[in-house]
Amino acid sequence: MLASIRQLINIRFVTSSILGLLWFLTPVAIADFKQSDRKPASDYTRSGGSRGCPSLGNEIPLTLLAPKTYIGYTASTHPTFAGYLSSSQEIEFQIFEFVSNKNVRSLNDPIKQQTAPGIFQVSYPESYPKLTPGKKYVWQIAISCPGGDLVERSEFIVVQMPSTLKNKLSTTTNSLQKANTYAAAGFWYEALAEALKSAKPEKLGQVGSNLVQEFAKYESPRLKDSEELVKKRIQHLQTIANQQR
Repeated sequence: MLASIRQLINIRFVTSSILGLLWFLTPVAIADFKQSDRKPASDYTRSGGSRGCPSLGNEIPLTLLAPKTYIGYTASTHPTFAGYLSSSQEIEFQIFEFVSNKNVRSLNDPIKQQTAPGIFQVSYPESYPKLTPGKKYVWQIAISCPGGDLVERSEFIVVQMPSTLKNKLSTTTNSLQKANTYAAAGFWYEALAEALKSAKPEKLGQVGSNLVQEFAKYESPRLKDSEELVKKRIQHLQTIANQQR
């Protein structure tokens, strides 16, 4: 009788352990990234690119993990941004504010940062003046090359966070759940920043990988002559998402 009870306890313990392990290994579900109001980015963003940098061969070039053909949203007045590099580089980070449709002004001197191969993050320092809700900005990453610079840019708007979103976030402490919540509300920069908190250094993690694949679906060329460039960018994003989990 005693042996039967012990056997039953052992079976239940093993079963519960297996179920717990399966729950732990199950990929975290991610809400689809949704940004219903996708305004096209300006020609200023399109003007970035490689000028004089040596060929990278089969390597993926500097890739910003943010919308380029449309304008992203953030509720942060000191946002965090992310990108990808195939090799270790010193990058220069700047933010510009649009003063007209075609003109911008710099908000900071270039901030230099050494990066390792893989995913990198840069932040607009808390010591700098707050960005203004309702205004459009562009963040830029530049790499110095012998014959010029490699420059990539992405536009974003700072918006007020809806009270409904604030209420949801106030009851959530888990970074992955927060990433889901931000993604469903269309706040790209917050969603990715939260996902990366749970990822290994220079990696995206499963949730970050899902997010990158999601936002890449919305990238589309504004002009026919940029169609091939956008296709290549989407391919790069998909490769990064798969390789940097």
